[in-house]
Amino acid sequence: MLQVLFTIPNPLGTGGLPVPGFGLMLLLCFVLTAFVWGPRRAEKIGLPKDKLADLGVWLFLAGIAGARLLYMVQYRHQFAGLTWPQLAGEFVSIWNGGIVFYGSMAGGVVGYVLFRRTVLKKFGVKDWQLADVIAPLIALGLAVGRIGCYLNGCCWGQPACVECQPMPLPPALGQFPVLPALSRKQVCEPATASDRLPEIRGLQTATGFTLTPRPQSATTGDPRGVVAAVEPGSAAEAAGLKPGDRIMGVNGGPNRVVLELSGPPAVVEPAKADLVGFGGLALPSAGTDAYAVSRVAFTDPAAFAGKLPVAAGLNVYAHDDLWELARDWPRGRNRLDLEVERAGERVSLSFIPRTVPFFATQLYETVSMVLLIGVLVAFQPFRRHDGQVLVVLMVGYSCHRFLNEAIRIEPTYALGLTLSQWISLGFLLGAGLLEGYLRLTQRPLPPGPQPLGAAAQPA
Repeated sequence: MLQVLFTIPNPLGTGGLPVPGFGLMLLLCFVLTAFVWGPRRAEKIGLPKDKLADLGVWLFLAGIAGARLLYMVQYRHQFAGLTWPQLAGEFVSIWNGGIVFYGSMAGGVVGYVLFRRTVLKKFGVKDWQLADVIAPLIALGLAVGRIGCYLNGCCWGQPACVECQPMPLPPALGQFPVLPALSRKQVCEPATASDRLPEIRGLQTATGFTLTPRPQSATTGDPRGVVAAVEPGSAAEAAGLKPGDRIMGVNGGPNRVVLELSGPPAVVEPAKADLVGFGGLALPSAGTDAYAVSRVAFTDPAAFAGKLPVAAGLNVYAHDDLWELARDWPRGRNRLDLEVERAGERVSLSFIPRTVPFFATQLYETVSMVLLIGVLVAFQPFRRHDGQVLVVLMVGYSCHRFLNEAIRIEPTYALGLTLSQWISLGFLLGAGLLEGYLRLTQRPLPPGPQPLGAAAQPA
């Protein structure tokens, strides 16, 4: 996983422009389909090269919008309580991952209809001939785009380890430096308030070690994490992290105690002001007009001992900077620097934490789509009517996606199937219906191999 592939240096010498792997793959996908291979295929049906590029822009933008919208609907619990401006901000944040291909198909259809009415009609291009032109391009876009998903660390598969799979496993290729925040929101949120860090199937945390369970509501004593166990063979073990180590520093700074206050704003704000008065540092707040969430950090746990505010409706939880960091890991950062206290001494450790292996379902789809491109290109001369290449794409992708979903971690619905599996079944049925419709409405092509744009047999 390389969420940030490289950074373009700033000529002024301060900082630079990070180039995310996910975004770069989307750009490469767009260039290959709209400007490299697509125009060559479009020429064969009489469509000017520049118009295919224009269509690519429409389909790309509409497809991304549809893919993001379906994701936000499918995982709406992640966006509960957000205001309309906040939802709009989340909608355009595609660099965080979180897009669903079937949504892009729906958005692409809308984009095509609009482009067809405003541009294509003047060129006399047949819709189903254009569909056969675009079908392999869709598979190419999926093949490249899923590499971006792999680099971003989203769209992962199930844990692929001895403890969670009862059968011999192929190489997983999905052991991430730190499970991305997007992933943790879906499968790794603490199941109970006593869970100190997000866990993956109870096996390990996002950082390769577990902490001693401690109720977050317990605000007495020192809430800073104490290592309970270290995964054998992990980077954390190789760096020298041991059970019993108390985390005193994180990434060059102190491991502060973070008090989280939640409840009605009328009780949260005064409590926050009191804690700041005791020497606490106010952190960014969240919540809504009816329910506020504020955080105050303390370097020394003794600073607020015996001074916690008490009010009706006020909830106070205690954790630390390590918990905050693991919950919202910075994009592009891999290394974790810790300072631990062990037998009265301070020990500095540095390592790249890695999760348990996951099935690399992103790369499985890349391989599957490359094979499907070969099938589509080989089948193209032998199609019996226009639009049949698109039908083969629908059949091939829906079968692949149904099977690939079986080794992903996704919420299930009726009959234990995921939303994408149900849509896959719908696509498979739709492919059969479309083939029947095309056989009734399209003139057959002459027997033998036929290039794109071949004239149908006369009635």
